[in-house]
Amino acid sequence: METLMAPPKIVAIGIGSFVFGVELLRDVFRAPELRGCELALVDLDAGRLRMMAGLAERLNEASCAGARIAATTDRAEVLPGADFVVTSIEVNRDALWRLDHEICRRNGIPSVLSENGGPGGLSHALRTVPLMVAVARDVERLAPDALLLNYTNPEGRVCLAIRRHTSVRAAGLCHGVAGTVPYVANLLEREPQTIDLRAAGVNHFTWTTSLTGATTGEDLYPALRDALAARPPDERPLCRLLLDRFGLFPTTGDNHAGEYIGWAAELCGTQGYDFEAAARLRQGALENIESWSSGEKPVESLLAQPSREARVGLSVVSIMTNVLNRGGARYPSLILPNEGYIENVSRDAVVEVPGLVESGRVCALPVGPLPGPVASMVQNEVEIQKLAVDAAASGSRELALQALLIDPVVNSARKAEAVLDDILSSHAAYLPQFATS
Repeated sequence: METLMAPPKIVAIGIGSFVFGVELLRDVFRAPELRGCELALVDLDAGRLRMMAGLAERLNEASCAGARIAATTDRAEVLPGADFVVTSIEVNRDALWRLDHEICRRNGIPSVLSENGGPGGLSHALRTVPLMVAVARDVERLAPDALLLNYTNPEGRVCLAIRRHTSVRAAGLCHGVAGTVPYVANLLEREPQTIDLRAAGVNHFTWTTSLTGATTGEDLYPALRDALAARPPDERPLCRLLLDRFGLFPTTGDNHAGEYIGWAAELCGTQGYDFEAAARLRQGALENIESWSSGEKPVESLLAQPSREARVGLSVVSIMTNVLNRGGARYPSLILPNEGYIENVSRDAVVEVPGLVESGRVCALPVGPLPGPVASMVQNEVEIQKLAVDAAASGSRELALQALLIDPVVNSARKAEAVLDDILSSHAAYLPQFATS
């Protein structure tokens, strides 16, 4: 007689994130495999936590999922017994990101986005890595068998820190590669499911290593080049130039790819992220969540369709259910330790490669070597990430400065010193590890 697996326990840390929280909940309550699960919601913002708990209760009722829901500001209360821990945490995200971009601009650094690479990426890592390592250590202590699935940026540096400082099983998820599939399919006038796009690199600096017909194996790269040539010249000029010069198409768009290219601002500019538009979207999301949570607005529309991540084939709920069922599935990408997946990038790196759940194990598909010039750019970012992670963990100004001095976005030794001093003084309240440096 077949033994039925007990419903899992899922702990969602940072559930107050309006995009992450809503998208996760809608997929959890749509999944038949998760009926009766234990769902623990964690956020330090008690007001947001109450709203998201209210939304979860409405979705639970509407879906008849029979989930057991708990909400707390203390993750240690709910981590014991967890099968999965999903994380998306930030501290004052937009305000500090905006400040990072301003720090780059006032110190003469030509930063395109200032989120994951360059001085902005270093600043982001110095703030976020200690927080995520603390979370991972709690998982290691209280739920050592859990799988940690991370959305927290800067993903590559966060996942590398978890690998270097804990024994937790972890994978990072980012929709950058997955979101490129429909973009490319549209260029080729094909349906997304008819193409097989494989990409590799480090998070937000990933390169299309092969592009073929899903069933025919036909090489679609020539058609992609022709389609891009017919597009307006201001559409992804950086990615198109990189394709022309190095033979591979970056998957994450100009702003993200430009964070790792020293001359990217020549093509992309330094206007950075549109914080005003993001604020308007968040205000709309807040109003919706308040209405769903209070019962003023029905939640059936949320259950009617899956999340954006699920629609592009990268749902964290799909990963969880395939792990539980010991099933197999392909995913556009996962962020994982490089167990030989990219042959000419060091094995102590964390890379983004085509993802796989195989017999319930999270792993990836090997992609072979990257072209030499591309591999050298990716490997340089790996070395920057290692220095940034070590600086964040130790509070070492020397290591942080080394990370800047080998970063292609930093064009002056004097500016490197100045921008680091600015980061450490402007963010002192968030960087206690540097207080005695």
